[in-house]
Amino acid sequence: MNKRKKVFREPRNASQLGQIRSSYADFTENFAVSSSSSNGAVLFCVVGGKMSERINFSDDLGRCIVMVGLPYPNIYSPEQKEKMTYPDATLGPKAGQTYDEDLCMKALNQSIGRALHHMGDCATILLLDKRYGSAKIQENLPEWISDRLQHHARFGPAFAAIRQFFVDKRMALPENTVLHS
Repeated sequence: MNKRKKVFREPRNASQLGQIRSSYADFTENFAVSSSSSNGAVLFCVVGGKMSERINFSDDLGRCIVMVGLPYPNIYSPEQKEKMTYPDATLGPKAGQTYDEDLCMKALNQSIGRALHHMGDCATILLLDKRYGSAKIQENLPEWISDRLQHHARFGPAFAAIRQFFVDKRMALPENTVLHS
């Protein structure tokens, strides 16, 4: 039987936020005892969106964070242009660019932090952009992330490393913790 993941996505309407989060949480909680044709769930969110602020996805709610690209703010918005121009004028050239990079890394770190909340929590973090391999970006990652960073140019070795990560964590977690494969 071909099982597929149940797909949830961040709603456009803020009034639906609680319902989507609740449905996702209920699905992941009941997944272990479910005999549905599903193979887990995936929740699509936007960095800086409604789901990435003030909502935590610890334990089984967030076992894999996938960051596609770098979450730079829109440098073409009038507000962001002003926020970049002022530091250049007062602090010197490139200060606005540094500010922009700091905002990007803050958004990245906040998004990653949504899935990790206590010592026994675990998640894989997939950074899908070749720019994550640059020394400049890696310097701005928290040390606990940069120390564990692995680069895989192909899907096979990356998938094997992720699988091994969860096999290792399954052994280290308490007996009542359920990790879905």
